[in-house]
Amino acid sequence: MISSHSSRKSNGVSKSSSRGRKRERVPARSRRFSPAEHARALSLMLAGMKREQVAKTIGCTTESLRRWYVEGKKQGLVTKHSKSESKGDGPSASTKPVEAEATSAPHDPGAGLGEHEVKAILDYKKKHPSMGPAQIRAQLKRFLGWRVSVKAIARVLRKAGYAPVHRKGRPVGDEHPRRFEAPHRNSLWQLDFTELRVGSERRWLLVIEDDFSRFVVGHVLAEGSTSEVVVAAMREAIRLHGKPERVYTDRGAAFTAWRDVTSCEQFLDEQLIDHSLRKAHRPQGGGKIESVIGTVQRELWEVVHFDDVAEAERALVTFFADYNHRRAHLGIGSLVPADRFYGRWPEVIAEMDAISRRRQGALALQLDRRLFVEPPAAGERVVALQLILVGDQAELHLGGRRVVLGRVEP
Repeated sequence: MISSHSSRKSNGVSKSSSRGRKRERVPARSRRFSPAEHARALSLMLAGMKREQVAKTIGCTTESLRRWYVEGKKQGLVTKHSKSESKGDGPSASTKPVEAEATSAPHDPGAGLGEHEVKAILDYKKKHPSMGPAQIRAQLKRFLGWRVSVKAIARVLRKAGYAPVHRKGRPVGDEHPRRFEAPHRNSLWQLDFTELRVGSERRWLLVIEDDFSRFVVGHVLAEGSTSEVVVAAMREAIRLHGKPERVYTDRGAAFTAWRDVTSCEQFLDEQLIDHSLRKAHRPQGGGKIESVIGTVQRELWEVVHFDDVAEAERALVTFFADYNHRRAHLGIGSLVPADRFYGRWPEVIAEMDAISRRRQGALALQLDRRLFVEPPAAGERVVALQLILVGDQAELHLGGRRVVLGRVEP
């Protein structure tokens, strides 16, 4: 009995000790690392390499890397943290002189901008003070073919002393804001009035905008906001640009009335043009036309003081010509309204992409190349035919259209 008990006890001890030895087994690659290996691992992490990759390179564990990094902070080797550390990709920070095996990209978003790019950004800001970085980026993309980041443009503007441009946020309501857009030009026109001051007099500006293209098809500066003004402006806009299928207005007295039929409604019925009204006390539906009016107020009426009505009318003609043909819009993919209204946006987008891919921004500026714009005014000289070499490709530019001739043999 004694021997049997002793045997079972002996066997139990043997199994226990065997399991203990398995738990206490030390990994085969566990070893002490030299200070040089510590420094090399730390430099790799600071250069941006992920901890898993550093562990494979050094032959250690990620836990060891964490401890070495903590020790490096205590010794003053690491002075600050970067964003990559918070994501778990390994620290990337400035250190005391330690030779790194990899280099990270510069964190300054404006580090790669040339003098001609900075000049173009500041020129657009000077011409359009109310534009923010995103809007300036749209101008550079449309007219020069450059794709500059919004952060780089914002940095240039801050360095030049410009204050940030803030816009009001969207109203918060029970319904989510819905974005709509007409399917083609002249499918829907939006109309609205705004009150302006010319000297000591009060005037009303009527703006008519094509919903699909954002093209201002008509405007008038009148003494009052009446149905007769609307009808006259509509007749002229139809004569120049064709008839719309539908118009969209608010419930102002110039557009509709509760009891009588206005001359505006009568004109629309005669022309077989549908008339849609905004919901009462819901101005959200007129965002596009309100944006145009806000641009007129910010960039013209708040900048220039008009004492004469004729002078104000001439300024409006020039302003809307620039708005339609020489001002890119974020809502239509950095195109100008004329690109969409006249159906030439596929050509313009292809040209922008071609210049961007070939990185010909500086060349375009030096040669004074510009993408297609409207023909100049009468008496103004214009280059109608150009033969241009872009890389090893010859291109013929005729009247704003581009024809690729092919590769030029050496």
